Amino acid sequence: MEIEVKGHSGCQIDVVSEEGQIFVYKSTADPLYLNRLALQAEKQRNASLIEFQHIRVPLIYELKRTDKKTIVKMQYVYSKNFIEFFEQAGFEQIDYLVGALKYFIEYEINKCKLQVVSPQIFRAKFDDIRMKLEKNAFFQQDAQVVRIIEDCQSYFGHLQEMLLPIGVCHGDLTFSNILFNGNNYYLIDFLDSFIETPLQDIVKIRQDTAYRWSQLMYTKRYDAVRLGIICDKIDHEIDLYFSNKYQWYTDHYRTVQLMNILRILPYAHEEKVVCYLKNILNSLLHE
Repeated sequence: MEIEVKGHSGCQIDVVSEEGQIFVYKSTADPLYLNRLALQAEKQRNASLIEFQHIRVPLIYELKRTDKKTIVKMQYVYSKNFIEFFEQAGFEQIDYLVGALKYFIEYEINKCKLQVVSPQIFRAKFDDIRMKLEKNAFFQQDAQVVRIIEDCQSYFGHLQEMLLPIGVCHGDLTFSNILFNGNNYYLIDFLDSFIETPLQDIVKIRQDTAYRWSQLMYTKRYDAVRLGIICDKIDHEIDLYFSNKYQWYTDHYRTVQLMNILRILPYAHEEKVVCYLKNILNSLLHE
């Protein structure tokens, strides 16, 4: 039995039954994505060897790489997506989730070292994004986007050195990349980041809790009021916890979140997504 699932970022996902067991195959033939998928698989494989409280990582069984294709065979997890989980979860289960996320990020922080980060790292990343946007006639004709880029140029141009924990992170810790299985949470789709800091993972969680990114991507019907209440609760607890404990979070959350949202813009095509991103970028730039 083989079930093909719609993939993202140039990947195909197949759920395959082999000798009574179910596996997930994630593959790509996109030349731009071959190495990226292999790096993601290695990052996930390394994380799967670590024991976390309530956090699990699907096992990577096999990684095949040729000049034309990368294929990753991994553990299949019976689970709910974030909408299905939140539709039925009580506040006790939400508290378990928040606790698990805090524990996971604290583990990452403890594996990192506080380091001085040059603003040039962010400026170089911004220049890369700006060049991508300048090659797109659609964005060049959008006065709001042009103004946002000008404002970002000024923001990152005035950026000073930052003291951040550097070492490890998931890289794309949104609700869409968490599989919910009771009080166990399986993390998938690890991603190499331009800066490996746990702050990136806090930023990604709050991309969903504060700004509802994964909710925007969800196409089926759901209880928006209930989801909003839950997201607000998680966002408040995550923000309060890290702002009370770490000065680097208070000082640099805005900068890393601004870069995080800006990185999505060159790949946005739907009008609702472009409008969503412009609104968030303006709010971050002018808060």
